[in-house]
Amino acid sequence: METNTNRSLQKKIEELNDRVERSTLELEQLSSKLLDAESQRSNFLSHILNEINNPLTSILGLTKSIVDSAYKDPELVRKQANLAYEEAFELDYKMRNVFAAAKIEAGSVMVRAGNVNVENIIDSILQDLHFKYSRKHLKVEKSVEGASEASFHTDGSLLHTILLNLIGNAVEFSPPKQVLKVDLQLSSARMLFAITDEGPGLNEADRQTIFGRFKQLEEGTTKTHPGTGLGLSIIREYTDMLGGELSIKSRKEEGSTFILVLPAISIGTELENPEEVSFGEEEIF
Repeated sequence: METNTNRSLQKKIEELNDRVERSTLELEQLSSKLLDAESQRSNFLSHILNEINNPLTSILGLTKSIVDSAYKDPELVRKQANLAYEEAFELDYKMRNVFAAAKIEAGSVMVRAGNVNVENIIDSILQDLHFKYSRKHLKVEKSVEGASEASFHTDGSLLHTILLNLIGNAVEFSPPKQVLKVDLQLSSARMLFAITDEGPGLNEADRQTIFGRFKQLEEGTTKTHPGTGLGLSIIREYTDMLGGELSIKSRKEEGSTFILVLPAISIGTELENPEEVSFGEEEIF
């Protein structure tokens, strides 16, 4: 009887030790994730301050110069006003992504579907980004298949943010004097948007990391492309909310094609972001 009791006790002790070991391992893994998340947040905050302060400083300097020279050199005023607008646009672009990321993390994004003219959204974005791609002498080739003037039922605000980031990234990473291809295929049930650039392209490892939150392929003071590192993660989240799919065709040094496919959302749909998303927990798209 005593032997059986000892065996039973020994078994319970072994089970308890196993649980303690598993719990310890889980705590170590959680601690590592938390430290990594804190590091990402710290780096992001430091980075975003520069991304905001730099254009803001330029805007303040340019507007002061405009005021000082308003009655002296009209041509100089015009040039400085254009530069101030461009800096203000860049600041607004970055801040919109910051606010969008904050809403995603808080789980407060609502999908409100309505009738949307997708081609008009694309044309509006291309017009807004004209100063960027014209400065690089890029040629934009737009192709539309289907009833482009017809309405497509989706959330126009989320779609605008997705397309602005996709087109903006393609412009940013395109070398000067190259071609940027914008393709739209549209029906009442489905839309396909593709944008192709002739930029540096992506290898397999890059394609696995670029959608990560706070992630950029270039980091530190030597990076050649500005940005918050939030745009592609927002695209991923919004695409999922709209029930769509996003894919990439790319090879290193051969450019990239980002392909967005969205289904039409049923009329009257209003969906709340179903769960809180923590930007500290890394996910691979």
